[in-house]
Amino acid sequence: MPIKIQTTQVFEDLNQTDYRNYIFQGSSRAGKTWNIVLWMVIDILNRESVTYSIVRKTLPALKGSVLRDLKEILIKLDLYKESDWHSVDGYYQLGTNIIEWFSLDSEEKIRGRKRDVCFVNEATEITYDEFVQLSLRTSDKMIMDFNPSLWQSYLYDMEGQPDTFYRVVTFKDNPFLPQQQIDELLKLETRDPNLWRIFGLGLKGVPTRAVFSHQKTYEDLPPSVKKLGYGVDFGYNDPTTLIEVHKDNESIYVRELLYLKNTTINDLIYKIKDLGLNLREDFICDSANPQGIAEMYRAGINAKPVKKDTILAGIDQIKRHNLFVHKDSKNVLEELQFYVWKQDKNGNNLDEPEDHDNHCLDSLRYVMTMKAMRNTGIYVM
Repeated sequence: MPIKIQTTQVFEDLNQTDYRNYIFQGSSRAGKTWNIVLWMVIDILNRESVTYSIVRKTLPALKGSVLRDLKEILIKLDLYKESDWHSVDGYYQLGTNIIEWFSLDSEEKIRGRKRDVCFVNEATEITYDEFVQLSLRTSDKMIMDFNPSLWQSYLYDMEGQPDTFYRVVTFKDNPFLPQQQIDELLKLETRDPNLWRIFGLGLKGVPTRAVFSHQKTYEDLPPSVKKLGYGVDFGYNDPTTLIEVHKDNESIYVRELLYLKNTTINDLIYKIKDLGLNLREDFICDSANPQGIAEMYRAGINAKPVKKDTILAGIDQIKRHNLFVHKDSKNVLEELQFYVWKQDKNGNNLDEPEDHDNHCLDSLRYVMTMKAMRNTGIYVM
């Protein structure tokens, strides 16, 4: 029975043109990686005794993404045999041909292999020197894909070179994308214009330093909201903060309750009780102060330490939601204004925010980290 193959423009570009370098810049869910791997599998069937390589910067990233695609495609095309899949040595034997995979975590891997076709997944992760070393050992084609999250890269400079095919693709070029995933991407347009440029439109982001730019103010909570809990960030010379977080579908509502300096734990407990809050609700606290959490708990407050994830993971959780801040929460609004990315000596943004003007925002991150299950959209109420 014939096998029906669904392809996008990426597959057709590889199948119908002949260049040394292929670069596919694009949004999330554009089908770049899947169609490149699909082309590799189908193309290698028409050749003899060749080696095609799949490369990514780290092995865990490779195994968690493109390698899954390779195995699924082999199965769909009825080409997969367990005995031909060599996990330890990192290759699949397809007749007289080999599809291999490896990461670039050692100099030996970069300089010691030769191949006919090389596919570099998420190519912005590798340096220009690593690209050159791979290219020198590749006899036919170099294929690269990436999301344009970096504002500067050697890949952008390759556009327009005579030996390079360069195409920008988006999720709109993938007719097989489920509507649910389309809807998730479309939400970025209003939540974070910069992320929308990168992961929605497939374009280079604008180098803005502001970590958050999608916040709005509110006065009254919608009647359908549910409370996620309270966030507590401890300080003394730095402020001690208490914020309240509600959720309504894809939106979170943040209100500043306390912003105190030179405050002891006993003072904080008194202030919390004076607010008349339900002390049995979750108070998610900075885990760096276990003694303070214990004192709050003994005082009848349901204080819990945050199970800290990376700062970027917490930021990502907030960016996934429409962010509303109460109009009277002046310190939250001020922190949002001054919460910016660190920069290197050349003025390029780094993937780490400046560690100041972030006390209320840290409290918010604690709540989102504990109450929102990352990447699932499921919330613990």
